[in-house]
Amino acid sequence: MVLKTLLFRALLLLACAVFGGNSGAGGQIPGGLEPAGEGLPLFRESGGIAVIAVATPDWAVVPVESRELFGDYQFIPAAVAARARGQIFQALESEVNWTISDDAGFFVAVPWTLGCGCAEVGWQEPVWVSPGDTVAFLITPTRPAGAQGDMPTYDVLGWHQPYPVGDFIPFWRTARKENPDWLTVREFFELLQVLPTEVSFQLNPESSFRGFLQWVEANPDRSHAFPVGTILSEWQRITGPEPGVGRTADSGNPVGSKPGTGETPGASSP
Repeated sequence: MVLKTLLFRALLLLACAVFGGNSGAGGQIPGGLEPAGEGLPLFRESGGIAVIAVATPDWAVVPVESRELFGDYQFIPAAVAARARGQIFQALESEVNWTISDDAGFFVAVPWTLGCGCAEVGWQEPVWVSPGDTVAFLITPTRPAGAQGDMPTYDVLGWHQPYPVGDFIPFWRTARKENPDWLTVREFFELLQVLPTEVSFQLNPESSFRGFLQWVEANPDRSHAFPVGTILSEWQRITGPEPGVGRTADSGNPVGSKPGTGETPGASSP
């Protein structure tokens, strides 16, 4: 039953990408699978904040008028937005100089799903994040101050967030075989902070990715962990291989190494 549900969601997402346009990387990888699934973080939206939080068992009703929401969330049907509810999380850490929770450290994350016609609809699953799970978000302000409710409230696509429990996160990979080694929540939190902004990525995807590449080079033992390889593969697909960055999602080799050897080009053997 679980497998059938996941397959249905995958087909629904594929249909949305084909008929509704893909807001992710887009296009097809020559000779391989479809590009990494929707939600793979290649850049940060304007105002995006990386957060580590722990899920509580509590939910809150946080109704809002669709026209008050930012971005694509304003297209949520008014009747659905009026019944919005979100799970309460306790923030453990966020980026420096950013406050995303109330004085007690709590905030509300409202999960939305893709329905017919690719429109966001209310969360239909009995569980989103299990209470006690520590997760990472990339949160973007979606509501004006007057529509926040009793505590700061953020709207997210619940199939893609938070890491690592989002149902669609396993579909980020481009390799047919799933990588059993995933970044820890802390590592993913660090990685989110070095991603370029959406604007800088659009202006210059090569130079804007320098922070990410430096993170990979500083953590060579984690360069093979999911989703590092997939992010690199998507970046290279968009920009073309850059000299010295010769790693694919499946190779398992550090950035700049010879495929199958793990040796750095030009390095002499001991």
